[in-house]
Parts: sequence; C-alpha cells; structure tokens
Amino acid sequence: MSEQIEVVAAVIRRDDQVLLAQRPKGKHLEGLWEFPGGKVESTESYEEALVRECEEELDITLENLELIHTVRFEYPEKTVLIRFFMASSFKGEPKGLEGQALKWCSIDDLQPDWFPAANQEVIQILQKEY
Repeated sequence: MSEQIEVVAAVIRRDDQVLLAQRPKGKHLEGLWEFPGGKVESTESYEEALVRECEEELDITLENLELIHTVRFEYPEKTVLIRFFMASSFKGEPKGLEGQALKWCSIDDLQPDWFPAANQEVIQILQKEY
C-alpha cells in the first residue's frame, strides 16, 4: 500500500474567477495547475493548515472557509486525501512567494487537462454549482 498524504486546497474566489498556482519544477506533477494549499500538520485543523499554507505560499489570509469536496486519489507513488475549501474572501494580494506562477481564471474556462487527476471531481462540481 502506498503512503497516504492529507492535503488541503483552497478554491479562492474573486468575483467570478478562482486563483490557480502552477506546480514548480522538481515537484510531483510539475507544471500542472492546482488550487493552492498543502499538507496538514498533525497539530492543526484542516482550516488552520490551509490558512497557514496560503500565508506561507501566497502572503494572504483566508477568511470564510467552507468545505466543498473531499477526494481520495491513488497515484502510483502515493495516495492523497484532499479536502477542498471554498474561500469566499481573503486579506492581501496573492504573490507566488515560492516562485510559483499564479493566475486568475473564470470557473467556466477551467480545463481538466491543466490539473492533476485528483482535481477532476472538484472542477466538475465548480462548473455545475458555482
């Protein structure tokens, strides 16, 4: 059985767009786009982990988090359990503090092949419900 990693991801909205971050070179699935977030530490809640990750990686503080989807996905090398949260507001202006490219994109324009396979379900949900 492969290693399981717990991850949180933020669907950060501004008007009718969401923020995407590009996975950097040298990381698993490099070059693909994703919803910002990261691994959950054993001492923090999912919401605390997501706020911390976005402060560290984007220099923003998330507010009004709502769990919208959870997915367990098995890649050949690891299994990820991702909790996706909608962030309807935030403080600050997002910056790629780890050198990652960022872009705002309309939910209707999201293309499944831009993303890791584990993100496919949440993209479908966003395009149907938001």
